[in-house]
Amino acid sequence: MKDVVVFGCGYVGRRLARRLISAGLDVAGTTTTESNLSALAAHGIPGLLVDRDDPETWKGALKDARLVVNLAPPGESLPTDLSEATAATEAAARAFASASRDAEAVVYGSTTGAFGQPEDPDAWIDETTPTDPERLGRRGALRLAYEDALRAAGLPLHVVRISAIYGPGRTLRSSIEREALLLFEGGPPTSRIHVDDLTRVLEAMLRPGAPPLVVACDEAPVPTLEVARYTCTLLGRPAPQAVPRADAERVLSSRALEMRLQGRRCRSLVRPGLIGALAFPTYREGVRASLEAEGVMIAGEGRDMAVA
Repeated sequence: MKDVVVFGCGYVGRRLARRLISAGLDVAGTTTTESNLSALAAHGIPGLLVDRDDPETWKGALKDARLVVNLAPPGESLPTDLSEATAATEAAARAFASASRDAEAVVYGSTTGAFGQPEDPDAWIDETTPTDPERLGRRGALRLAYEDALRAAGLPLHVVRISAIYGPGRTLRSSIEREALLLFEGGPPTSRIHVDDLTRVLEAMLRPGAPPLVVACDEAPVPTLEVARYTCTLLGRPAPQAVPRADAERVLSSRALEMRLQGRRCRSLVRPGLIGALAFPTYREGVRASLEAEGVMIAGEGRDMAVA
């Protein structure tokens, strides 16, 4: 029997699996491609190959798992029609629930988008905030449908609603250096979470007595433009040009536009009692550490900012 199976072992899952293995647990991660299976092996993580469209393969991967962490997003090939996509998402959730029914605990990595977009962009969202079905984007609606289907299945479920994830390999550096980052003035404040703080939250949610819901976010929701400008300072590059919002709306894909326009100011009432203080309470500490982990030499002005 495996102590933990990470279902959907990608960027976050690999870091979580390594953390759990370092703690002495017997861990495996699932993936849907041979190339990712090799990537897991390169990170010292036993891999399990599953077929995204064949729940029978999920059963084989999950049947002996004592604990399960589900980080797999809803399928990328879902129907365009939201009602059809919702039905397919709910069916996938029921199949996953059946495959993991013997687990002592199941942690599901959802999204803060499941709360919906608040009418007041300055309103704070936390674990006590009710979901608003009338103000959900497509991504949030599908994640909420998946959550609800897992709850209805009666799993010992613990949900982590995750804000925008960043970390080494997930900074704005590449887009800035390629001059491919489209930014606009007046974007909403957005909550973020460094991947290492997120893995601490996920690990804690596997422990006995974990709460049913936690919001994973840092303590400084700001517009993407502010993070981009700070990143440029650390890289020693000119600040990025911001275009009028109307121009961005014409260029960005619907998914990218939804994520840019549906920023949320999140805070967690539960997380302090779960893991204590964050290692990266704001984007400033997190972006700097991430760039340094990527091998970036912080520019002179950025070094001065660290001392101030």
